[in-house]
Amino acid sequence: GSACGKNMSKETTDTLGNQKLFNYALQAKTKEEFVEKVLDGLVTPPQYFPKNAVMNKMGYESFDDVLDRGAQALSAAAFEAAANETEALIIDVRDAQTFAKAFIPNSINIGIDGSFAPWVGALITDLKQPILLVSDADQVEETVTRLARVGYDNCIGYLKDGITDWQHAGFEVDSIESITAETLAKLVDDHSVNVLDVRKESEFESQHVVGFQNFPLDFINQNMAEIDRSQKYYIHCAGGYRSMIAASILKARGYDVVDVQGGFAAILESDVFETTTYVCPSTLL
Repeated sequence: GSACGKNMSKETTDTLGNQKLFNYALQAKTKEEFVEKVLDGLVTPPQYFPKNAVMNKMGYESFDDVLDRGAQALSAAAFEAAANETEALIIDVRDAQTFAKAFIPNSINIGIDGSFAPWVGALITDLKQPILLVSDADQVEETVTRLARVGYDNCIGYLKDGITDWQHAGFEVDSIESITAETLAKLVDDHSVNVLDVRKESEFESQHVVGFQNFPLDFINQNMAEIDRSQKYYIHCAGGYRSMIAASILKARGYDVVDVQGGFAAILESDVFETTTYVCPSTLL
């Protein structure tokens, strides 16, 4: 799922010998075969990559100033005023299932405990976009730092005391229904439902549920017009992180969405869906 490549290991260290044995790209016998293996199935780089290159060349604001501004604790009233005055995007960095239960209307969930910065960079096209945060106080500095690392320096504060303060102040909250894979299976058995698999195309082609539609999160802003606003959509990814990002974006645009907890991993564990698997011939050698 990484924006930086495909089939990337979760490990951060390894031996060259082990990589020679198990790294798919290193099974190539020639330079031409290596290039073909590495480039096959790669999607367009996220839009923030070249913009960050320009920032690195031209310079940017002091990080101390960026952090001071982003770490401002705002009351619920001040938070709402800032959102209205600046048209700031509200990013809620809490866990997906916690977010689903209660969040500020039109806010977007991109969890800090996942690939936070790359997904911000892939989905928010304006690096100067004002950003307000819903975050635990002890994660604000980390969040502002990770935003700045990919060029988003215009965070203007966070909601003091979080969603609890927002609700106590009498402001409205929204929610997203979240169901299990077993519940989804029953719905599929009873009647036709629209299911969006928001994993990358290469992940989808590797294995997916027959009848589900691939709708990669990477291109959600470009492809949103392809889905019917009058329909309800059930959304899953690999494990539940990306599906809540997609659900929150679609919810903010007025779509009727339901999140599938645990994603494709939970769907496979339920053992009730028919899947199709593509096996690359080279892996049979």
